[in-house]
Amino acid sequence: MHNNRWLLLTFLLAILLSCSGVRVSQDYDVSVDFSEYRTFAWVSGKQPKTGDIRVDNQLLDNRIREAVDWTLIAKGFRKTTDGTSNLLVAYTLTIRSRLESDTVSTGFGYGGYPYWGGAGFETRVREYDEGMLVIDIGDAKQNKLLWRGTGTRRVTEHSDPKKTTEVINKTVAEILAQFPPMPK
Repeated sequence: MHNNRWLLLTFLLAILLSCSGVRVSQDYDVSVDFSEYRTFAWVSGKQPKTGDIRVDNQLLDNRIREAVDWTLIAKGFRKTTDGTSNLLVAYTLTIRSRLESDTVSTGFGYGGYPYWGGAGFETRVREYDEGMLVIDIGDAKQNKLLWRGTGTRRVTEHSDPKKTTEVINKTVAEILAQFPPMPK
């Protein structure tokens, strides 16, 4: 009985972890020793406009910047505003329409001559929005990109600002979990 509970708990945990919804990736300059960097600042105090009303949102910008700040600070980096930082941070957020489809069996029949039976199939196509958050971290002195992390997830609208903040915090944390990259 104890083994069944452990198996059920493991199964549920695996389902929860696989449903995080964020797909992340990273790219970075493998020749860089990231341990030399300890301070960061934002490239710009104001996010450039994209023309997409869903993205050009000061509340969203504040949430993303705060999530990045807190995540980097938790990793031991120090935020500066006096021009002395050795890392510069920027982000880009885009939302694009995507299509998904699935084919389902809608029926099965059997009959005599001339109707030999058959199966019915239906393909359903749905459109949804996918958001991509790209976080760039570069060398401040050389003005050179060192690391790029990308997180992609299905966009859902939340009427609760707390839920929106939770989703952003989780997305940023999953992207920056890869930063700084481990030395090879």
